[in-house]
Amino acid sequence: MQLLLGRYIADRPIEDIRCVAQTRHRRRCPLPVLAPGTPKGVWKLLPAGPQHGQLTLPTVSMAVYDLSRLSYGEQLRWRTQHCPAHAAAPNAADLALAGWQVFDPLLHAAHIRTRLPHAPGGQV
Repeated sequence: MQLLLGRYIADRPIEDIRCVAQTRHRRRCPLPVLAPGTPKGVWKLLPAGPQHGQLTLPTVSMAVYDLSRLSYGEQLRWRTQHCPAHAAAPNAADLALAGWQVFDPLLHAAHIRTRLPHAPGGQV
């Protein structure tokens, strides 16, 4: 995932990433971050090279879900792992931690995919 000038790896497929906010019933929100009616990212093949002082891999391209064309607010919503309703409620408490790690091409080499996923229009 590419957002807010960085790359991250999620702990699950993009369509399965759930909101981390707590509901009124003190349960974790069941809604997805990839919500209907919100701007979507685009799958791209981008260099798997290092960012911010990381060690390098041989030149290889990897599939990245790129959110960098979205507004700052939308990228922040993804980074904080909130559905649109909880992103609009600034006082909502989180019940879980966001499932992101900063992507490191050497540490996460087993997760690098060199082909785009087969989705219509390059979107999930």
